[in-house]
Amino acid sequence: MSQQPNSANYRIMTYDSTEEVKLSAGQQLQLLNRREHCFAFVLQQKIKVTLVKKESRISNKAVGGELFLIPPHSVCTLHNAGIQQAEVVLIRFHCERSEEAEDAAELLPYRDSKGLKLLRMPQARSWIQDFQSDCGLSDPALYYQLQSQLYAMAAALLQAVQQPRETEAELISFVEQTKQFMIEQFNLPLDMEELARSSGVSASRFYQAFRSYTGLSPLKYMTKLRLDASMRLLSGTTSSIVDIAHSVGYPDEYYFSRLFKKQMGLAPTEYAQLAKKRVATLVSVFTGDLSAVGMTACASFIKVDNLQREKVLQQLREAEPELILAGPLGEEMHAACSAIAPVLVLEWKSYSWKERLLDISEALGLSSVAERWLTYYEMKVQNARVQLQSSLGDEPILLVHAGQSSFRMFGPRRRKMKDFFYDDLQMASPKSAHQIGFLDTNSLDEIAELGCSSVLFLVPAEASRAYCDQLEESWRRLRQTDQKRRCIFIGYHDRLNYNPTVHDSLIDETVRHLLSSAQ
Repeated sequence: MSQQPNSANYRIMTYDSTEEVKLSAGQQLQLLNRREHCFAFVLQQKIKVTLVKKESRISNKAVGGELFLIPPHSVCTLHNAGIQQAEVVLIRFHCERSEEAEDAAELLPYRDSKGLKLLRMPQARSWIQDFQSDCGLSDPALYYQLQSQLYAMAAALLQAVQQPRETEAELISFVEQTKQFMIEQFNLPLDMEELARSSGVSASRFYQAFRSYTGLSPLKYMTKLRLDASMRLLSGTTSSIVDIAHSVGYPDEYYFSRLFKKQMGLAPTEYAQLAKKRVATLVSVFTGDLSAVGMTACASFIKVDNLQREKVLQQLREAEPELILAGPLGEEMHAACSAIAPVLVLEWKSYSWKERLLDISEALGLSSVAERWLTYYEMKVQNARVQLQSSLGDEPILLVHAGQSSFRMFGPRRRKMKDFFYDDLQMASPKSAHQIGFLDTNSLDEIAELGCSSVLFLVPAEASRAYCDQLEESWRRLRQTDQKRRCIFIGYHDRLNYNPTVHDSLIDETVRHLLSSAQ
């Protein structure tokens, strides 16, 4: 059980105003903060910051893209020692203090052991633009948006001070935040060079770190996000090409169309015509294949048995599919489905999901789209191999799905996990597991008896940290004589289906864990 926070230790933060300060070459500006707090964000160039509070005096240099806190009851001096104009945005707010608190200001730290704390957030520059658009807070929606961003900056500052990181760990954290920011804001303009400068390291080092984390350069990653989003819109809406181009971040629809055709092998209009086909799936695993080519099933079932037959057929008739994707069916069910729409039967357990994806995409006329998806997937796989080799070398490792009360160990004879971990990622399997497809057990003891030092646990994404810690403690106790014993935890969402989207997600989680735990 985690300890409940004491509400007396927290403050209600209220946004007040935003001001932009421009400092010419050599100019010095003194800010006297009385009762309010102030976040300062350096828009461009470099400034020297000197902060005096009570009898304490600290200094630091802040460069473009860095954020710092000026506490109340302090004097802050900003000095531009450069030869070009520097710009700083000041975001003022106040904290309400309670009777239990001695000093609300000390509960929002502005320094760490190294002095004035400087913070980098990839979202910050976008947020600063929102603060600069503040026009007297006449818009309630904007006010609440600014409030949420203010709290996010305070939370990031607290985390950075309470959990200090080394430079490399800070860079990985920045890259992780950058990736999430791109996912959430892919439709916004993004200056890659400015983003690299905001990382606090050289541009080449930032690009290298981003590629190590995602398998792609920042530009390729953003392009993939935008085109994937455009496919979902083209297949699922009646919006025009112009509107879709603009909504995914391309103001020039002609450029978007050329880029889309170059990447997908089809013009947006051609893709839309094919991808709007209504497809139903009688096995949930096929939804991942459709997702890889930008489509969503008009009707989907986890699996179909005799007890559900009439219900499934009725829902299929109502969905009016133009194609039905199914696993092996009995003669009667196949005939009944065929009376509704053409049926593509796939023996999906007997061959790889990559072949299946190509078979399905060929049936839909979207082979080039699937091939493009597999190309990106292979780039990510190659990157993950590098990270695994760096972390594990040739050390063998067991694959174990950890449920609430039972475990399933996957051996190299089980295609579902062999394809990904042992073939794609080229992880080494222990000799003791070579003849095993899978092993179900209620205890880790039986798995530990296979004599392998290390284990990779597949756990639901919502699994608690305490649960993972308990698993690791149990494994280390069982393998206490091994010097190299280690545990890797890979989270998965929804179901561990044997399809493209699940394997793509597993790559992301594997690399994230390896890079994060290496720091």
